[in-house]
This record gives sequence, C-alpha cells and structure tokens, in this order.
Amino acid sequence: MGLSEKNNKWVFEDQPDQHIISLLGNIPGRWGRMSPLSRLLIVETAYLLKEDGIFVRGQRLSETGQKIGLIGGTKRGSLRTDQEFIASMADGPGLASPSLFGYTLPNIPLAEAASFFGLTGPVYAIFDTRNPLEKAVDEARRLLLMQKKLTLMLACEFDHYDYRGQQEQLTVTITVVKHNADHNSDLS
Repeated sequence: MGLSEKNNKWVFEDQPDQHIISLLGNIPGRWGRMSPLSRLLIVETAYLLKEDGIFVRGQRLSETGQKIGLIGGTKRGSLRTDQEFIASMADGPGLASPSLFGYTLPNIPLAEAASFFGLTGPVYAIFDTRNPLEKAVDEARRLLLMQKKLTLMLACEFDHYDYRGQQEQLTVTITVVKHNADHNSDLS
C-alpha cells in the first residue's frame, strides 16, 4: 500500500508515486507493512524538514551530528489500529495479524519517522483530548530547556479517525520547535 497526493488529498495505493519517492530519496523497507498514519507522518516530516532546510534527501540527520527529537500529541493514539488488530483475531488468536500488532502502540508512527530520518533525541507520544499539538509543542519546549544538547525538536499532532459509515481521516500537523525561538513551521 503506497501513498500519493491527488487533488490535495493523500490517497493510498499499491506503491508510492514518483513525487513521494523523489521527496524521500528512498522508501523505507517496511513501507508496505506500515500503518497509513506512519507513512503520512514520514511524508509530512519530510516536507517540513525540507522546507526548513534541515533535511537533505537520502541523508539521515544523525549523520549530520544533529540531535533532534519528535513529540507527538494525539487524541486517540493507536485506537484505529488496535480495533483492526482485534478484528483480525475473530477467527482465533493464532490468526491475529502480526503486521497490525506492531502498530498497536501510539509511539510506533513516531518511531518509524525517527528511524527513517535518523532522529536521536526523545521520541514519544502524549495524549490530550483538547489541543494535542499545543501540548506537544509545550513538551518539546520543556525538553529543549532540560536537554541543552538537543539541536531542535519536532512536535506534531497525529490521529487516525474512523467514523462509522463515513470515510476515515488521517491527520498530521507538524512544527519545528527551536531553542529560544518562536520559529514554527506548520504543515497539515
């Protein structure tokens, strides 16, 4: 399952389109097994880092000596994937989907992005039902104050909604949080 952009909407297909391949430089080996939210988080992170001049296609940030972390605020965490995993057990626990199980933790989409880009700072999810992005930005700022060796932090809101009888919705909004700066770049 891939990810491509059509009419300003992300569409999941068998393979990522050329635009995504040229943006990332290479596609992660686990791309086909990744949850759609993980793929979207990687693509949106690439857009943000490229726009901010931080990401060079095909280069891992850990190789540049930068220590960057990623905090993700979420309202629902991995609830959508948890439900899919439980449904995969309908015919017995021995038939549960191992590819879904790996994505039943809310930290996993963040970890996939961190692994792809070579982020070596703190990476974790926090829950907030009112304003997850604001909470993630606040947490990123605290980490920058506490850990002076951090180059910068990324903060995002990410969720995968599935409304009964309606089309599912993926949401990723990501921003850069720098030391003593109000410089933030938003993509959504």
